[in-house]
Parts: sequence; C-alpha cells; structure tokens
Amino acid sequence: MIELRQLHPAAATELAVSLSQLHRQCFPEDPWPPAAVQEIMALSGFFGLVASEGCDAGGFVLAQAVADEAEILSLGVVPARRRAGLGTSLLAGAATQALNRGARALFLEVAEDNMAARRLYRASGFVLVGRRINYYRRRSGCADALIMRLGLAT
Repeated sequence: MIELRQLHPAAATELAVSLSQLHRQCFPEDPWPPAAVQEIMALSGFFGLVASEGCDAGGFVLAQAVADEAEILSLGVVPARRRAGLGTSLLAGAATQALNRGARALFLEVAEDNMAARRLYRASGFVLVGRRINYYRRRSGCADALIMRLGLAT
C-alpha cells in the first residue's frame, strides 16, 4: 500500500538533506542541493508529499499554491519504484492539496524527452498549454520544458 506523508515547512532543515538525496536519485543530471530544497520549502504557499511503500521513500512532490493556481515544482519517483503507482498517487495527492488551498488549476513543467512522465501526466488529465525552449540541462545539451495544466474541480 502506498503511503503519502505531508511535508511541513517547519521541518525543512531536518528534511532538506534527505529530500535532496531523493531528488538526486530521480534526477541525476540536475539534482537540487539541500539549500535549494530548503528555499522551496520556505516559499509562501508551499506544500509537498513523500510517497513510500514500506520503509523507504520512493518518491516526492514539491509544490506551491498562490491565489487560485498551484504549480508542481518537482515530482520524482526513484527508478526502482517507477511504474508502481507512486507517481499517480503523488499527482492525486498534490491535486487534492492544491484544491484544498483554493487552486482552480495545477500546472507543471516536464522535459520534452521524458516520455514516461508525459504519459503519466496525460493519463492524469493534464493538457499541454505551453513550452519553454532549452529549459532543462542535459549532458548532451538541453531539452525543452512542456507546460501542462490540470483543471481542478471546485
């Protein structure tokens, strides 16, 4: 069974290192250092979740709600736990958290070359609404970011 634990901004100092390590496992080409995770958790409107099955964290979502919009700033599932429902659970949890904070839409950016994530987001109801050219750094160059939106029921 997948368990979602809410991240509390007051615990940012204690959580920054472990979340940074989790981020590194998910995104080895562009990992976030602990200081970046702390900064994100200090943002006004921050919310986040960690997903686990058993003892180890298998994924996370970091997001922010401002006014009637929310944005997923990062969502990752460690490679060994992919295609097991953690990403779907994290997306559903983030959408619920965003809706509870008054958001009417949830946005995210995904690398154009990340086909697995794009399929997950489309299956969850996200639609393409924009593009950022050369947004993601790659060892072999850059990849565009696709901006996607999910309307939230009110």
